[in-house]
Amino acid sequence: MEDASIVATHMNLAAANANVDSCWINFFDPDKLAKTLNLPENEEVLMIMDLGYAAPNTKPLDNHSSRKAIGEIVKYI
Repeated sequence: MEDASIVATHMNLAAANANVDSCWINFFDPDKLAKTLNLPENEEVLMIMDLGYAAPNTKPLDNHSSRKAIGEIVKYI
């Protein structure tokens, strides 16, 4: 899983470098998708990535760039 995540991250970065939009998708039924793709039982779908060009005048959702205060996510002991 870690290696697949690294590869996917590099694919996202390479796409951005080529001015291609991408999105990491992880909300899907992996078993249903594996069946649809006729994957062997020893293979597993970890994520889906779409690549393409966004429609003109589109932007990420507002919460895409929102950040919590550091005190909300870090606790010093």
